[in-house]
Amino acid sequence: MHFGRATFSGGEVYLNGATFSGGEVSFRSAAFSGGLVNFGSATFSGGEVSFRNPRGWVPPPAFDRAFDESGPPPGVTLPS
Repeated sequence: MHFGRATFSGGEVYLNGATFSGGEVSFRSAAFSGGLVNFGSATFSGGEVSFRNPRGWVPPPAFDRAFDESGPPPGVTLPS
């Protein structure tokens, strides 16, 4: 699934309870200005959710508690 060139300004990207077992969910080239990305009880056993190379990341979205001080869950790539 590819969300390239999409614009997210506030609101919530809700992926709670999703299962990622292969393939890619890509937000590359998407623009974010705030909002919340919610992974809640999502499970990762393969695949990738990519936020690389965003068009906009100011302010970046907040991420739910699935992200801790050590970073995103395995399989989630943030901009570097």
